[in-house]
Amino acid sequence: MHMLVTPMRRKGIALTPKERQRYPAIRGNVMVSSQNSSELGRSVNVASVSVGLPNDPDPLPWLLDATLAGMAVTGFVLSGIEYIDGCAYAQSWWCRLE
Repeated sequence: MHMLVTPMRRKGIALTPKERQRYPAIRGNVMVSSQNSSELGRSVNVASVSVGLPNDPDPLPWLLDATLAGMAVTGFVLSGIEYIDGCAYAQSWWCRLE
């Protein structure tokens, strides 16, 4: 699903509303699938954003244990865990239509 995606945290710390407004939204295809996670050692829902060709790097770390945290007419929020340099951080993505 093609969306504008804005991360709502930086290394687990929530961004202020002004920081979220200044963050350039990532335009891409949001996908959620069930996969085995080596980090968590079990099957999890994984959300990812792709912006180009299949071999292009993802613009955001994958969101593990992704759940739908909220939904409205204009978009939705996915929440989960992202791994950056081997550390786990809470993360939420604000996803809205282009």
